[in-house]
Amino acid sequence: MIDIELTDPHHVTVGWTGRPGARTFFVQAADDERQVALVLEKGQIGALADLLAQLLARVDDEPAGDWDRAAMALRTPVDPRWRVAGLSVGLDPERGRFVLEFEELADPDEDDPREVRIWADQDQARRLAAHAREQVEQGRPTCQLCGRPTEPDGTHVCPATNGHGRLER
Repeated sequence: MIDIELTDPHHVTVGWTGRPGARTFFVQAADDERQVALVLEKGQIGALADLLAQLLARVDDEPAGDWDRAAMALRTPVDPRWRVAGLSVGLDPERGRFVLEFEELADPDEDDPREVRIWADQDQARRLAAHAREQVEQGRPTCQLCGRPTEPDGTHVCPATNGHGRLER
């Protein structure tokens, strides 16, 4: 069930609040009438960046050069409607627009999870893909053995050592 559909947003971004290791990630979009924010996982932001990059490559688009990072910041208030369970990205070549669909992480007893659909133009998609990738890369460094994030002090209890060792970077 479509909860909100933004067909001509002027603001589409991703971002986070909190400190590394305890961040909450969001996707946010706004048109002239409303603003919507949803909670995502860091991996979902990375997947969004990858999917958009793949679709942009199909339309022979060039990667984003420099973009206005201040314009891509989350806008307050960041008041999320719900947490995202799944996302999909598509391209409507006739409209020249990219569609971002986010499905709610809903109670299994509920009938239909809600969805938010955001239509972005090519320039917005290009900036969003680059910005999303940059937001994910700002996190903690990852362990060379297991790929999981290390602690802020550089230490890490690594599953690859069966919990018997604390690795330091």
